[in-house]
Amino acid sequence: MAGLSRNTKSKLQIPLFPAPDTSVPVYSTMSQAYSSYYYYPAFSGGTAGRAIRIRHSGNPNTSDMYLYNADGTAVTDGVWNGGMTVDEASGSPGYTDQTDGFLQYYMDDADNKLYILTTDTGTSPHTYYLSSVNEAGVVTVIGNAQIGNASMDNASPRSGNCGPMHRAGGDGSGNLQIAHFAPAGGNSASAVPFRGAMITINITNGALSYATLLPSTFSQQYYHQYGYITIGTTANNIMVQLYGRFGNNTPSEGYYGNIYNLTTGKAGMNLTFPAGDGAVPSGTGFNISTRWRGKYYFPSYAVPYGRATLAYSEEDMHHWADQLAVFYGLL
Repeated sequence: MAGLSRNTKSKLQIPLFPAPDTSVPVYSTMSQAYSSYYYYPAFSGGTAGRAIRIRHSGNPNTSDMYLYNADGTAVTDGVWNGGMTVDEASGSPGYTDQTDGFLQYYMDDADNKLYILTTDTGTSPHTYYLSSVNEAGVVTVIGNAQIGNASMDNASPRSGNCGPMHRAGGDGSGNLQIAHFAPAGGNSASAVPFRGAMITINITNGALSYATLLPSTFSQQYYHQYGYITIGTTANNIMVQLYGRFGNNTPSEGYYGNIYNLTTGKAGMNLTFPAGDGAVPSGTGFNISTRWRGKYYFPSYAVPYGRATLAYSEEDMHHWADQLAVFYGLL
């Protein structure tokens, strides 16, 4: 009909969630059958079949972290003996006035180190402590710094405000980063225009620096919808946040969430993502994202369902995020 133009994008199909990464070796309890905990493959250069258990439900900020052998027995070397406490992880055992909670983790496949970010909530704003631990249970204290603004006190992915900690250049390269959506921009309070911050944690001394996450072309009058699963940023500067299912305890339901083009400022809020074949991983309550040895994992607050028990390569996840942005006209 006259006056109508053909929409060529109507032929696009929403991309299916990637297939699991089968390169992950067998490790203890990789079936993720233990409610409230999640098991990750341990150090790439270490003993085969070992796993690190992290609690993601109940009291995840203060629960000890364990290293397990392939036969399911707990490792007793160094700080792993009896479980690594928050203070042991930060290098301050016995000091009740220092670290009191786990914030983030990043297992570096190249360094064979687990980088750990803990927090002291007794300061205002809070103080972040960066350290690393190896398979032998030896903790290396890297440094600490007070976060610049109280709106970034909680940098845990369980807060719904943050993405998972990762290295800017991938395993073995660059500083650690956390995308935080609370600030107006950079090192500022939570307020309009809600452009967020990329927090950089210097991997050699723990110093903190900040960059505004979204460009000056972007503004948001209301606080960002929570995004517990965060994917990106990709090579095309795309970030995807997945908030939750339409039916909270129904894994067959679709997800909804947000997509941001961090270069142009184009964004879509409460967009839908597919259910059924190629569906987003799910679980009881909601899932978060962890970046670990070049993979994405999606632990649940309680019990992960189906695809959430598996690992996904960063390359595949970032390609999927870019495809979503194309589908929705944001890239």
